Order: sequence, then C-alpha cells, then structure tokens
Amino acid sequence: MILCHFLVNFLYSTGFGVSGGSALIHEFYAREVPNPVHLTVDTGFTNGEASIKAFVSVNLTLGDRQLAAQFHEVPLDLRMIEAERVGFDILKSTMVDKLPNDLEGMEASMERLLALIDDIYKYVDDVVEQRVAPDSKIGRFISDTVASIPKISPGAFDKLINDSIQDQLLLLYLSSLTRAQLGLAEKLNTAAQIL
Repeated sequence: MILCHFLVNFLYSTGFGVSGGSALIHEFYAREVPNPVHLTVDTGFTNGEASIKAFVSVNLTLGDRQLAAQFHEVPLDLRMIEAERVGFDILKSTMVDKLPNDLEGMEASMERLLALIDDIYKYVDDVVEQRVAPDSKIGRFISDTVASIPKISPGAFDKLINDSIQDQLLLLYLSSLTRAQLGLAEKLNTAAQIL
C-alpha cells in the first residue's frame, strides 16, 4: 500500500483516472524523480465519492525503442486528520454558503464523535441484552480505544481545551498580521517600482 504522507515522488492531476495527457506529464516528472506515482483526484465527485487513485507507469518497449507507457493502478490507503476531513466534507457538498471557521469545524467534529460514541453505546447495549452476538475483534478494539484515553480530571480537561482554543486564536491573529504585513510590503514594492 502507498501512504500519501510520502509526497516526494507524487504527481497529481484531477479527473476520474489517467488520460492521454497523463503519459506526457508522467514522462516529464520521471526525468526529475525515479519512479513517480501518478495520483488522480476526481474533484467532480462523479459517483458522490471522491475517487482518489494511484498509478505507476510501466514502459512498453520493443527492443531498444520505447513504444508507450502503460499505467497500473496500485493500492492506496487514504488517511486524513480531522481538519482535512472537515475540508473534504465541504468539498463533497454541492452548495456551500461559507467556509466554516475553526469553531464550526470543531463543532462538526464533536458531533461526528458523539454519533460514533452513540453507535458504540448501542452496540454494547445490544450485546449485553443479547440482541447481537458479541464480536471479540470489536470488543478488543473498544477496549484498546478506551485504554488509550489518558486519565485526566474534568478541570484539567477544560484547561487543556481552553489553552488549545487560545493557541488557535493566537495563530489566527498571527496569520492575519502576516497577511497584512505581506500586503503592505507588496504595495510598497509596487509603489517603489512605479517611482
């Protein structure tokens, strides 16, 4: 499987799969990096899903002469952190009035987490009431998940969340300052070139 966090040898294109131009793009980048992986992303969400596929190219030769390039799809393991998942979900919807801010994104993540916890509660209750046969794999997964949660008091948890929110607000403020600084520098540079 290919993990997408090794982005050094990846080249990207949009579409449902490889096209006629993909071979030219792949050939160009193959001169720069050995064995590049061609990643295609269906930004049109053709089937309601984002089709993300990875391909490697194999040269078809006759003697010393290269005839063509053939693309072979390779297995791809797509993983996203929660911030990326929020943006990905926005891309899937056809109509968006506005992009969510950090707090709205966090709210959507918390709602999804609560829905998952409700599903786990329902499964455990069904197993306890013997409406569903117990599955040892699911039980071990739930046990490992609960065991991985650090033991922290509610007050310390609130402080941790508040500190995290303050850090995020500080980053937003600093990025706004940086954006203003860059805009001012660009205007001054343009004015200096005119004079």
